[in-house]
Amino acid sequence: MKLDRPSLGRYAPLVLFLYAAVGSLLGCSAPATFEHMIPTSFETVNKHLQTVRVTVTGGQESVPVGRPQITDAAFAQALIASIAKSRTFSNVIEDQSPTEDYRLTVTLFTLDKRVFGQAVTLEAGWTLRRGATDAIVWREAIVSQSAEGNFQKATEAAARNNIAEGLAKISKLNL
Repeated sequence: MKLDRPSLGRYAPLVLFLYAAVGSLLGCSAPATFEHMIPTSFETVNKHLQTVRVTVTGGQESVPVGRPQITDAAFAQALIASIAKSRTFSNVIEDQSPTEDYRLTVTLFTLDKRVFGQAVTLEAGWTLRRGATDAIVWREAIVSQSAEGNFQKATEAAARNNIAEGLAKISKLNL
């Protein structure tokens, strides 16, 4: 008895679909780049003359396939560049000497994506402390989102929106 082998041609659409799906998922797991997390414009009220040190925690260094991610280093780089661009503070102190007037800590709490609509939501806790006394000057959780492009672009846009909102709120403070 001779068995007929199925034609591979009729499976071509399925194979192409699977390749596209896997490629899409792999593209979503790339880390967000700091350049794309820097806002293009800022709503600043006050340009503070003091200095600040920036610390970012809660980011993900590696993540399962298909999940957007933001590393601590990338978010910190974007935030430092954004502070310089917006002039929210006069200078960002990056060396180890404790000479900063303020310390800004941003903790990335949740980075959530929705499959339908490709929306990404980022929640981050922002805390600004006086350098000398460690007293909390301002603290707030900021939630931002984006449905821009693919998941990586939406992740970067959600981070960009979070940074813009955080710096806008800090610029309204009387320091």
